[in-house]
Amino acid sequence: MAISKVQKAAYNDDIKAVKLQSDELEKKIRDLFQKKKSKPNIEPYYNMEIATYLLSTIELYMKMNDLSVAMLGIKNNKSLDVAKSNFSKVLLLLKETVGDEVERDSLKENEEYLQKLDKLNPRQILDFLIRVDTTFFNLKNNMGDDSKWKWLFVELQAKIAVIIRNFINFSDILKYRDPRQPHFRDRHEHLGMAKDALEEAAKQYRTKYELSSKSREDLKKSIEILEALRKIHFTLGESSEADKLKTTIDAAKFTLEAGDKKKESDEKSKTKPPVKK
Repeated sequence: MAISKVQKAAYNDDIKAVKLQSDELEKKIRDLFQKKKSKPNIEPYYNMEIATYLLSTIELYMKMNDLSVAMLGIKNNKSLDVAKSNFSKVLLLLKETVGDEVERDSLKENEEYLQKLDKLNPRQILDFLIRVDTTFFNLKNNMGDDSKWKWLFVELQAKIAVIIRNFINFSDILKYRDPRQPHFRDRHEHLGMAKDALEEAAKQYRTKYELSSKSREDLKKSIEILEALRKIHFTLGESSEADKLKTTIDAAKFTLEAGDKKKESDEKSKTKPPVKK
């Protein structure tokens, strides 16, 4: 169905204010990046502030898409692509702040990063992470299942899960076990969020492996994330949960090894000279 000039004019008129807001925020973000360069000692706080503004721009770009769908009957792919690009910037900033590597020798490593953010309390950190997580899923839903970025979102979801874990001070979880302690519920809500996020990220990589890529790297990443979740259970003395997870990990490793053996066998068959009759 063709879009009339009247529809297009009405749409352009409605998104003017939204565009103005996003332009203002983008300018603030550029200014903050400049300030960050001159104050490296408080870089983690700048990263959090910039990431917060970026999340606001993503919400505005998704609003532009919502208006396009409602008024024109089509997605605004340009605004969604900018939103995706800005979300990638958020993850880069958080990688700078707490790291995004799945494997850590010890979860006490988190504390080295979090010391530089000690002015933020557990509730503030949790609220920020909930916003990151919510924005991600809203963006994913806006893109739709038919998006060219469908499988890229699996990678982004895994990064978010690891970042959520890396924002946890596990020493404080173990130290403040009394529910009457300040921020007890916030810490445990954050912990639960991290466990759920890691479990779902591992599941998404397994789904990608089974339905699309058949790549050993995707299955390997699923296993690595499950191992990271198991390390949390061990750290907190949750031996029963750790044992259950080991069964899942062992089954995935068996699938990985079977795939490697099949590939090796197929390669040998290809290089083997034909039998003379």
